[in-house]
Amino acid sequence: MTDDVYNGIYSPFMNNPKRNRKVTLERMYLRILTELSVNRFKWVGLPDTVDERFLEMTLYYNGLSIFYFDKEYDRYMAVRGSGSNPNMYDNPTRFNVLGQGTFRSKTVSAKNAVPIWSNYTRVPDHDIVYIYATKLAEIDRTIEINLQGMRYSHIVFVDENERQSYMNVIRQHREGQPVIFGTTSLDPGKIQAFNVGIDKDIVLNLQISKGKVWNECMTLLGIKNANEDKRERMVVDEVNANEDQVASSRGVSLNARSMAADQINRLYDLSVSVGWNEQADASAAEQVAALKVF
Repeated sequence: MTDDVYNGIYSPFMNNPKRNRKVTLERMYLRILTELSVNRFKWVGLPDTVDERFLEMTLYYNGLSIFYFDKEYDRYMAVRGSGSNPNMYDNPTRFNVLGQGTFRSKTVSAKNAVPIWSNYTRVPDHDIVYIYATKLAEIDRTIEINLQGMRYSHIVFVDENERQSYMNVIRQHREGQPVIFGTTSLDPGKIQAFNVGIDKDIVLNLQISKGKVWNECMTLLGIKNANEDKRERMVVDEVNANEDQVASSRGVSLNARSMAADQINRLYDLSVSVGWNEQADASAAEQVAALKVF
């Protein structure tokens, strides 16, 4: 999602401090999860004129990148575009390459181009990132609200004429004064107080829920996410089940890219390959540690 689109959706809430806090958290998680998503794969053997970062960003947002040799510019390219005139297998027979800057839009035959799809369903992955970014932001905001509730756990009803006196007593208590002095007019019997304190376990449970949501997102993106702190207590079947789910999700995106690499090599006699970027797992683990989601 571009900044213009994002700001367009949330612009009505930008002047609301509470709403703006949640929007800021969503943007943070969108950025973090987007970085992890576009760094999942490592391409080897791409021509120098093909930008790997732009290729993965195109797949992330658009679900399709068109690889072809442009005779006008005398170079290989992997750029944004769309397919048209599908055949009986629902494969486009023509591609409309989108121009940008000085590069002109044009139509390329499927015989002279290779579509690189983000997955077999040909749907971008940014919907996963957006959904889980909003979930994580919602949990974070709930944690913050509950932490504030722990600091201010009572609602007190007093006579308006004595309000300032009670405020002074509360201030002295917060300051840690060894002796707190009141006045003879302060009658404890006239005070009505309601305890709205938050159960201390709520925040801990929210942190656990946040960790589970994070792990769900990592699984869908094919990134390892088993909690190392709990791995020793996990039975073999639980570990294997998690690894199988991660491998399956990883294959969803990797297989589509590998198929495109094979087609590129056959059409242009190149040696392009793509594999899982092991740094993606390491980066995800670092983010977990930084965010303290477990």
